[in-house]
Amino acid sequence: MTDVRLEPMTEDQYKPWRAEAEAHYAQSVAASGQSAQDAARNAADTYAQLLPDEFATPDHHFWYAYDGDRRVGFLWVKVTRNTAFVYNIAVEPDVRRQGYGRAIMLAAERWCHDNALTRIGLHVFAHNTGARALYQQLGFTETSHSMAKDL
Repeated sequence: MTDVRLEPMTEDQYKPWRAEAEAHYAQSVAASGQSAQDAARNAADTYAQLLPDEFATPDHHFWYAYDGDRRVGFLWVKVTRNTAFVYNIAVEPDVRRQGYGRAIMLAAERWCHDNALTRIGLHVFAHNTGARALYQQLGFTETSHSMAKDL
């Protein structure tokens, strides 16, 4: 079983991470049916709303995941009362499908347990079938569905 350690992101690491994460989110939004331009605008607005104080936004936690000395992914979580919500998790492209997504989520669960949190939630795009399967294997259940229709 692959194992990772989560290391808190530094403020210097935040800006390049933010640019990369926002761009990836825009790609996911575009894959769900928005134009690339609208998706980029949506991503910028969403990140600005979620992180009004950038790295210092209260209750948001950012980590890079490492396997030994190699960075293999990242995780962004917000804590509200007893719940952690995973806003973003990603595995570096060159190490995907090697168990790192699972390892990062299990590390997140350990962090939640260590911090007396009793629930973890997340959103996954419908087109991301691999991630959906992983989350189901980890015991996540669907709690809502969003639907859209192009007119």
